Amino acid sequence: MIVEGMQLAGELRRRKLGRPELRDSLSRTSASAWVPGAELNEAPSELLMLAALSLADAVASPMQSATPMGAGTARGAPLGRSTFA
Repeated sequence: MIVEGMQLAGELRRRKLGRPELRDSLSRTSASAWVPGAELNEAPSELLMLAALSLADAVASPMQSATPMGAGTARGAPLGRSTFA
């Protein structure tokens, strides 16, 4: 099922899971996550926390998936070069 951040935050509050900062950030996002199952209240707490953390990470760094090529190199050094050499 697809769960919106606000729904997930409400379920975390109901179960008393996660930090208040995490729940608050989920309440302010329009992002959604996929959680296996038919009903939110049937999903294991561990899966809800994983979904919450992934949503919070996506909200905190929206450009993470759009990193330029070579972003894995040290401090943006050109491909094939390292600043640690």
